[in-house]
Amino acid sequence: MNLIEHYVNLRLAYQEYKEEERIEATTGEISHHLSCTMRNTNILMKKMMELGYLKWMPQKGRGRKSTLLFHLSLLEAATSNVQRLLTEKNFEEAYSYILSIQFSQVIKEKLLHNMHSHFGLKSITHSTGRRDTLKIPQNLKIHTLDPTFVGIVHEAHIVQHIFDPLVRYDRGSKTYIPGIALAWEENNGIEWTFYLRKGVMFHHGRVLQAKDVQYTMERLRTNQQIPYHTLFECVEKVTMIDDITIQFTLKKPNYMFLDVMSSFFSSIIPHDIELDPLMPIGTGPYQVEKNEEHLLVLEAFPHHFQGRPFLDTIEVWHMPNLKEQPDKIEERVYTGEHETATYQELGSFFFVFNLNRNGCHHNKNFRLAIQQIVDPFKLVKELGYPRRYPAYSFRLNQSKQIVNHLENNLKEAKRLLSLSSYEGQVLKVATFDFKEAKEDMEWLEIRCQQIGLNIEVSVIQASEIYEKKVLGLYDIIYTGETFEINEELSLYMMYSSDNSVLRMALDSKTKQHIDMELNYLISLDDLNKRSALFQKIEDWLREEAYIIQTYHTIEEQNYHKALKGIEVSGYGMPDLRSLWVKPDTESSSSYSIYIP
Repeated sequence: MNLIEHYVNLRLAYQEYKEEERIEATTGEISHHLSCTMRNTNILMKKMMELGYLKWMPQKGRGRKSTLLFHLSLLEAATSNVQRLLTEKNFEEAYSYILSIQFSQVIKEKLLHNMHSHFGLKSITHSTGRRDTLKIPQNLKIHTLDPTFVGIVHEAHIVQHIFDPLVRYDRGSKTYIPGIALAWEENNGIEWTFYLRKGVMFHHGRVLQAKDVQYTMERLRTNQQIPYHTLFECVEKVTMIDDITIQFTLKKPNYMFLDVMSSFFSSIIPHDIELDPLMPIGTGPYQVEKNEEHLLVLEAFPHHFQGRPFLDTIEVWHMPNLKEQPDKIEERVYTGEHETATYQELGSFFFVFNLNRNGCHHNKNFRLAIQQIVDPFKLVKELGYPRRYPAYSFRLNQSKQIVNHLENNLKEAKRLLSLSSYEGQVLKVATFDFKEAKEDMEWLEIRCQQIGLNIEVSVIQASEIYEKKVLGLYDIIYTGETFEINEELSLYMMYSSDNSVLRMALDSKTKQHIDMELNYLISLDDLNKRSALFQKIEDWLREEAYIIQTYHTIEEQNYHKALKGIEVSGYGMPDLRSLWVKPDTESSSSYSIYIP
C-alpha cells in the first residue's frame, strides 16, 4: 500500500477532527487503523511527518496517550492518491478506489468530477504507429447490448457502432442508403427483396450470408419478449433466394418497411453463435473487447465493409456516483483551440394521462385545465437552458409553424377545473430521475397551488414504469421522447409499440383509434401523406388533451478544433463512425470531447 493511502486510511479513522486539531491516541490505536505492526507504524508515521502530512508526538509507556495533528485534509490526500493512480495510467484502479473507500458522498462527488479532466480523446504516437483512444464518462449503466432489447439512448448509441442493419436512413434526403444490402426492390409494398454485399465480415471472422438475415428476422417476429416485436409482425415469411439474396413477404402493403429495417432494432446478428447481451458479435465498425462492471471497451474492427474507423479504442466508463454529468463543465476553461457546437435534440418532453387508472383525469375539462396550467412558453422562459423552444408538437418544425397556439392562463384553468369532477383529490404525477424533469415538476407544483389543484409528484426509475402495478399508481406521467434521425419511424414506434410509455398510458379504445390510422398510414407510398397522417394522430391526442407537450431541448458541447467529422445523431450524440482527428506536430496530444 502506498504511503498516501495509509494516510487516507488514518485520516478516515479520525475524520471528525479538523486539521491542526489536537488528537490524543495511543500507538496501538494508530497501529490498528493502519493495519500494521507497531514497528511499521513508527516507520510510516515518521515518513508522513517528513512529508508534512501530520505531526506525531509519541509518548512511551503502555496506555499513555500520544498527540496527533493532521496537516493534510482528507480531500487533499484522496485527490493526491487518485492523481497518482491516474498518472500511472491506472484509470480503472483510480475509479474503483473512489467507490470502494468509505468517503463521504461530498468527497466522492469532488473526486469523480476531478476525473473528468482525464476523459476525452488521447492521441499517442509510438514506434509502431499512432493510437487514438476516446474515454467517455456515463452515469447510466449499460444493461444490454442486444439490439432488440436496448432500452436507453446510450445503449442505442453504442449498439449502432457494433452492428449494421440492411439499410440506413439518410436525414438530408429523407431516403434510404445501402447498409449490408447494396440494393433492394419492392413489389406493391408486399414483397421486399434485398441484395446483400459480398464479403461482409462478422467480428468472429465469418462472412455474413442470407441465412443470418433470415435468422435475425425470425427472432424479431416470433419472440414476444422483444419490446418492439410488433414492428415485425407485418412479416408473413422470409425466403432465402441464394446466399446473398433474401426476400420478405408481408401480410399487407407496408411502405414503412424500409424505415423499420433501417432501425438499430433490425441489426443483423450471426445465426451460428448465441448472442451474448454483454459481449455481442456484429458486423459494425467497432467490436466489443471488454465489458465489465464499470468499463466497456470497443476496439476498431479492421475488416468493416465500409472501411476501418479512425478511432482505435473507445472506453465507456460507468460512473454511477456522479449525480449530474457536466454537460456544461463550468470549471473548465476553453481556449481558442475549442469551438462550441450546438445541436437540437429531436422529440420533446410531454405529459400523458394514464387512462387505465380511474380518476377525475377522465373528465376532458379536467385535462383541459391541466393544459391551461402548463404554459410551454412561460416554462421555457423561466427555467431556461437546455429548454429551447416551446413544444406544441413532438416535431420541432411543426412546433415552430404553430403560431396561434393555445393561450395558457390560470384563470381559464380555474374555470375549467370548476366544470370538471374535481373535488380536491390529489393528482398523482410520476416523472423520471433526471434534472430537467424534477425542475419542471417544482415549477408545475407552484402553478397548481395557485388554482387550488393538489398534486403529488413521485420520482421513479425509468425501468419501473414498465411494471403495470407501478404505472397503475399514477394519474399522469411526465417524460421525454428522444427521437432518432428518422422522425417518422420514431413516431411510428411511439404510437404502435406496447413498450412506449405513451401507448402504455392509453386505454384500449384510444389505442384502437390510433391503430386504425396507422394501418392506413403504412399503406401509403407517399412520405408527405404519411407525415400528414402522423400529425393528424398527434393533433387529435392534443385536442383531447390526452397529451400535453412542454418543450424541445438543445445541447451545447465544446470540441477541440482538431476534432473533425463531428456529425450528431438523432439521439444528440456524435457519430463515432465519422469522427477523426487532424494530426498534430506533437507526439502526444489530448483533446477535450464530451459525449452526453
